[in-house]
Amino acid sequence: MNRVIVSLLMGLAACASLAETVNIKVRVLANDAKFVGTGMGGVRVVISDIEHGVVLASGITRGATGDTGLIMRKPRQRGASVITDGAAVFSASIDISRPTRVRIEASGPLGFPDSMAQISVTHWLIPGHDIVDGWTMTLPGFVLELIDVPRKAGRGDDIPVHVKLVMMCGCPTEPGGLWDSDQYTIKGQLWSGDTLVSETDLEYTGTTSHYRAVIPAIGSGELELLVYAVDTSTGNTAVVKAPLRVDE
Repeated sequence: MNRVIVSLLMGLAACASLAETVNIKVRVLANDAKFVGTGMGGVRVVISDIEHGVVLASGITRGATGDTGLIMRKPRQRGASVITDGAAVFSASIDISRPTRVRIEASGPLGFPDSMAQISVTHWLIPGHDIVDGWTMTLPGFVLELIDVPRKAGRGDDIPVHVKLVMMCGCPTEPGGLWDSDQYTIKGQLWSGDTLVSETDLEYTGTTSHYRAVIPAIGSGELELLVYAVDTSTGNTAVVKAPLRVDE
């Protein structure tokens, strides 16, 4: 028995001595926008060994959104990097002794739970081989917030609806801007169960990223106020909801 134990320990020691460190960097880029970092609460990154179901590393992206001109305006050739010093990143060092298939999951922005999205991708880690710029994942969607939402109204009342709409990195939206809300559809709706009872378009207020409308309170009882935004050219979408009681 003692010989078996000794052999096992020697085997484990041999594996440990063969382990090499792989340095990993994961960045999360908002779809059609910039890096998601500290200003939005960051993105949680989890790196797991697929075969064994073990978490190898986890953490949150920290840093700035990056260089707007480089990311959004400058034409890029194949292989050109958009990464600059200070751009949001999660870094980890993982010791492995053999090629290991991993799943990288990213969820965020953590500062806006109602707008969080989750994405994942699989990669192979090879001992002793770092990826120079790391891996960049793309997070779809918008951050859409309801502001000053009424909870009660009378039948036939005009319900003010006010939202703030930004990219997942926090970049602003406005008509004719770099993130051009003229390309977006932003609508407010009232629902009674599965029945749509009222709908209207939200208009730009004149303040960056803010949109407003008035929805007539048709029907009565426990309704749901829903606002959605969609950009069909990029696939970015967002939905936010709130309960609304309409009295007779």
